[in-house]
Amino acid sequence: MKAKIREGWFLVRQHMFIAALLFLYQLIWGYFFYRMVQSAVIPLLLRYPDADAGELSTLLFKMESQLNLSTHPEVHRYLWILGGMLLVRMLISPLIQAGLLYSLQHFNSTEERIPFVRGIKNLWKPMLLLHTIRTLLILLPAYWLIPKLYSILMDGFHSLQLLLPGIPYVAAWIVYGWIIHHVILYMQFGVSAPEGEGGAHGTLKALWIALRHLIAVIGIALLLGGVHLLVFGAFTTASWLLTGLTGLILQQTYPLARCLLSLWKICSHFRLWQSKISKGESR
Repeated sequence: MKAKIREGWFLVRQHMFIAALLFLYQLIWGYFFYRMVQSAVIPLLLRYPDADAGELSTLLFKMESQLNLSTHPEVHRYLWILGGMLLVRMLISPLIQAGLLYSLQHFNSTEERIPFVRGIKNLWKPMLLLHTIRTLLILLPAYWLIPKLYSILMDGFHSLQLLLPGIPYVAAWIVYGWIIHHVILYMQFGVSAPEGEGGAHGTLKALWIALRHLIAVIGIALLLGGVHLLVFGAFTTASWLLTGLTGLILQQTYPLARCLLSLWKICSHFRLWQSKISKGESR
């Protein structure tokens, strides 16, 4: 397992171009998301009563906010904008994933300088299909969970303790999404395999490998997740302690580190899948 993580980091160093592209993509996405949140949330926070305004003013503010969440057309407009942004992201992410996996699959067997573009041309259809399936599966519990969480949220406007019953639902949803994400990731490895090894048959073999070596899959995810938490903690602590230009540079550098860590995780899982395929363990 540790060997696959080391091999994954070697692949990351050979694909720094894609890491830079991921960083630029995340930066643009984060900017638009930040602008949307800024235009929607900050005006609301500015209307929050002062500390000396009294408990009645705070209660009236919460009641008004609760009413606006369900009836105000401005809320619906932001929901439509958010839905449009998620749709655009759902269309672009599979293209980047297709280029990345094609580059990994043909790392030692292609003379192309940038196989990333050919990967988009060859694999965008199956990647878009699998990405859509993943999104639908992750959103499927929302049909049952959103009504429950909505009622809990409405009650929580009056007391934060009333939000506690919603934590198990959210935690279960996160774990479920984590499982779906990794299952689809291995299926993407299979469908992107070179000609003769990919397709539907390769997808099923990759799924079987993920299930058969579930402990290794979880181990890689937990180890790199721990590294991610350490890096996040280091950047956060440093940005608090260091002010001025140094702190600003650290804040702008963290998204690049996050993209490198995300790419490292994909490459490590890819090496695990590749090693099991080469040994013929999927038969």
